[in-house]
Amino acid sequence: MIITCKNRINLNFKSSTLLLDPKSIDPKADCIFISHAHTDHLPTSRRKPPSIPPIICSEATAKIFEERKGYSIKHQTSFSNEEFSIETVPNGHTYDSTVAVITDHETQKKIVYTGDINIENRAYLEGFKPIKCDILIIEGTWGDKNYTFPAFDKQVNEARNYIKNELEKGYPVALLGYPLGKSQLLNYSFGDLCDNRYSSNSIWKMEQIHKDLGLELYETKNMTSVLLERISNKNEPWLLFYTHSGRRDETLQKLKEQYNLKVVGFSGWAKNKEGYKIQMRADEAFTISDHSDYLSLLDIVKTSKPEKVYTIFGNAFQFAKDLQKEGFNATPLKEGQATLESFFN
Repeated sequence: MIITCKNRINLNFKSSTLLLDPKSIDPKADCIFISHAHTDHLPTSRRKPPSIPPIICSEATAKIFEERKGYSIKHQTSFSNEEFSIETVPNGHTYDSTVAVITDHETQKKIVYTGDINIENRAYLEGFKPIKCDILIIEGTWGDKNYTFPAFDKQVNEARNYIKNELEKGYPVALLGYPLGKSQLLNYSFGDLCDNRYSSNSIWKMEQIHKDLGLELYETKNMTSVLLERISNKNEPWLLFYTHSGRRDETLQKLKEQYNLKVVGFSGWAKNKEGYKIQMRADEAFTISDHSDYLSLLDIVKTSKPEKVYTIFGNAFQFAKDLQKEGFNATPLKEGQATLESFFN
């Protein structure tokens, strides 16, 4: 089995190919695994291919895929042929995300591809429990020792106090988060603090999909220009779940100017709080990430006890160097890299 990195990650067996989070759906592939529905793990094109190989993903990923790509896919949670088998396990990153557990039938070696991952229990998400394997392909988003984060529950409690105090002063509060993943966590964790709740359009759409899938969230109203006028006539404070954006967001700045809106950001980048607040024009920020921090990534590798580690995404090169110092046979995967050494001879 040889790993290549041309269409994100390819596992090439003797006569079959498994694609992991590919940028394009190759009809010639034997199977495709999609870890979750963040756009950087989905095919880039919205054009439906003439034929689609078996797709391995969660039901939630399949539904969000359809919302984001405009066409539906038939999904399954496992697949097997003569050369390999694959099954999925929830990985704690988002409500829909999964890990791929792959077995090479010829060697009986186990390969684990994490996708984006989190081992911490957070609200309705159970943290991923590392799986002992022979080869581990792991994300390196926070694969830098400078990125160690406080506990999720501690940050939520501090954020609740801040938001509650601002609402009691009569100020509306905007909570910044990506439409998929972070915004559902923010809704679940803070939605009870105010009865007047609004969401930007992309977040509202994700709210409806997740509620249809069975996740209990607080109901919000879709923020439109009409709703903005209605908001201005209310004397009560309100919560706004808003797409994580930069300082150039005109709508958010208009709301700040008109209603003295307080903006709160939630991100691993908030580890550098003052710099992050300037970048987001936020009044406050809390270090809450959907990804495992450096120490947790290290713990995943140590617990998995792999013979070979491939790091990918984010700080993949630095994380591989650190793992090498820890005694692991680690190599960073770089997009466009032609082939890597064969692991299973």
